[in-house]
Amino acid sequence: MSNELSKPENTALATQAQPQRGFEGGVDREDLIIPRAKLIQALSPELTEGLDGIKVGSIINSLTKEVLPQEFIPIFTFKNFIRFNPRSKDDPNFDPDFVPGGVIWKSTDPADEKVKEEAKFGPNGEKPLATTFINFFSYFPGVPMPVVVSFSKTGYKTGKNLLSLAKFCGGDMFGRKYRLFSQMETNDVATYSVLKVKPVGPVTPDEFQLCERLWNEFSAKASVIQVHDEEVQEETAEKRPY
Repeated sequence: MSNELSKPENTALATQAQPQRGFEGGVDREDLIIPRAKLIQALSPELTEGLDGIKVGSIINSLTKEVLPQEFIPIFTFKNFIRFNPRSKDDPNFDPDFVPGGVIWKSTDPADEKVKEEAKFGPNGEKPLATTFINFFSYFPGVPMPVVVSFSKTGYKTGKNLLSLAKFCGGDMFGRKYRLFSQMETNDVATYSVLKVKPVGPVTPDEFQLCERLWNEFSAKASVIQVHDEEVQEETAEKRPY
């Protein structure tokens, strides 16, 4: 059987098997920016950048801007919470001390008082001020870096479905592979894309070994993982209704 770790496209994920020269001073996990699987919407800036093959509904690596393969393997999950400033200065929740759409605060601690107060629906169904993200630190076969797949707002149900599938199938989360794709939905504002997930089946022994290595390297430091492109809330049609 061929070894996945020997393939050039996986070299960056094989640092323990083949140490990379130039990093002798060490790399702190909190200094690494992990790309996320970014779903392209009608208002995404990538559509105006002339990038090949990118259209509404494309799912790209937010760091490299390359379209991601459809299949992925979730390795571990973690939540984070972000309160973004509204983009409109007329919004009653707008804070003039922060730029429109910028981050007011973020947390990975569900016991944080800000999270308990602002990341839940109000007693009369009021929309939370903060956004809850369910994240899956993942491996996309052929991609030379881990990628975080995040679900929030209208996509949060898909994240819960993935978590349930991974949990109830038994075994390690990274023992099974899934397909990530987009689907168009419509609300009273516009038509937009949402992420969807379907199970594919068991991973190969080489994929399992590689994912286990990433789990050993990153899972204990999930609270300090920096996900790329989190500092500003992107303008999308789906952000108004919750």
